[in-house]
Amino acid sequence: MKKQMMAMAGALALAVGGLVAAPALNNAEAQSAQKAPVILIVDRAQLVTQSKAGKTIPDQAQKVRDNIAKELEALKADLEKDIADYQKNASLMSDEVRQKTEQELAMRQQYGLPQRAQIMDQAFSAVVDNARATILNEAAPIMKEVIEKRGATIMLDRSAVLYNAVETDVTQEVIAALDKKMSTVEVEKITLADVEKKLKEIAAKQQEAADAANKKKK
Repeated sequence: MKKQMMAMAGALALAVGGLVAAPALNNAEAQSAQKAPVILIVDRAQLVTQSKAGKTIPDQAQKVRDNIAKELEALKADLEKDIADYQKNASLMSDEVRQKTEQELAMRQQYGLPQRAQIMDQAFSAVVDNARATILNEAAPIMKEVIEKRGATIMLDRSAVLYNAVETDVTQEVIAALDKKMSTVEVEKITLADVEKKLKEIAAKQQEAADAANKKKK
């Protein structure tokens, strides 16, 4: 009889323990569910192309490109004129002068003009990218505010997502706030003279650094 009473007491203890443990487990599961990540999606490409500021980029960029084209056309015209002058006066030049002139014109035609065109193309891409980066930099604190307001833990760019529910995309919300913050962005105007000057300055600094490094080695 005594053994039976002890067994019953043990069973009762287990039952009570189970009743106490069940709410504890349910609370843990609830907390785990509450900590599940909340993911938002933003299309940064649309922030640039569809915002008021972003829509001012194409016209400005086209004007910059047109000015670059005019500069390169002027260089080409100068080269063609110098070639024509050389052909007209070559017979009057000494062999040394004629050979030197031919080499200079060949260098300008084969390397000088194409290199300048390439440099300006790269410079053009850089100023357009800088304008786009300015918009994204201004959008960054807005995206942070949206994350905090929505209680989100993660924000992904649309390009990294295969599929998402419509309600997780906050792109238009960010654009609306961005439009209130800025309505235009500058695409820096560039000239061949300015770009070549900057390149020379960079080359000079690099040479100074190289010379300083060589002195330390000695």
